Amino acid sequence: MVIFSCLFVPYQYSGNQELNTCVLTGIRCSIEDKWEHHLYGIVVQFQNSTPSCRPVIAVSGCSFRDNVESLLELTPWNWKHLNSSFKVESPVTVDVSLTSHYRLTGKHINKLLNLQKQTDCASILKAIPNTKGRDGVYTIYPDMKTKKLVYCDMTTDGGGWTTYKDGFGKAGGEYWLGNENIYLLTTRTKQELRVDLQKSSGKKAYAKYSTFSLGSESQKYKLTVGGYSGNAGDALASHNGMKFTTKDQDNDTWKNNCAVRYIGGWWFGGCLECDLNGLYRPSAVDTWHSVSWYKFGNELRGMKKASMMIRSKI
Repeated sequence: MVIFSCLFVPYQYSGNQELNTCVLTGIRCSIEDKWEHHLYGIVVQFQNSTPSCRPVIAVSGCSFRDNVESLLELTPWNWKHLNSSFKVESPVTVDVSLTSHYRLTGKHINKLLNLQKQTDCASILKAIPNTKGRDGVYTIYPDMKTKKLVYCDMTTDGGGWTTYKDGFGKAGGEYWLGNENIYLLTTRTKQELRVDLQKSSGKKAYAKYSTFSLGSESQKYKLTVGGYSGNAGDALASHNGMKFTTKDQDNDTWKNNCAVRYIGGWWFGGCLECDLNGLYRPSAVDTWHSVSWYKFGNELRGMKKASMMIRSKI
């Protein structure tokens, strides 16, 4: 049995007294953890001139369920509609979502829908080619057991990149995937690393490494990186072979603790030429207390944006 769910992709729209229409750009369907997108240009009409812009229950133009069920009719499986739910969030903006759940049963459904667990974004892209160009949050299983939400870059340099570091927080925003998960990924398959940088001026650069792996927890997540190419400069070279240092795990080669000095964990030596876990100070100059990559212009300047992504060589 597989649960197949679909929802409208919402368009956030501020209430307008003259134009009381909010547009939903399409339908997004998920089968377990894989996302497929089908665009229908659905329009929901609103009959309220207040900023809350409350919707009429009916969907004009075509039916959400009819569109989904017409897709299911094309499959060889049995299906049953379970439920639908409608949600509106207001009043600052209008965020409308309509979700329907279906139960699918049938022979070889897992094989036909590519529902086998995937270890990273590259394996998702390989199993489901039409995810190319569709960046977003996906589910992976780094050890084929543990479920992990990650942000997949399915566009840059051919796609299939698992975002490792983009600040901290949620998978869809800023977050740190975690050394243990990266260790599991780099243990299973050979990985390459890509670092993308942007200054406050808008200038961008990247560094790509053909070799990237982390040691185990007992090895203090020792960094192995090499095979540089790009235009940002090889700022990771001096960090190669370093263990990961935090404020309570001093593994660097400096007499004091670099993580305490620079407020964040990193593969410090004695101490750094780059630090993507530094303080977010995009306007900072002449200081290491920032998200830094010295080789990018050979200057101490805080980055406005910085990300680390890995991709398996499959």
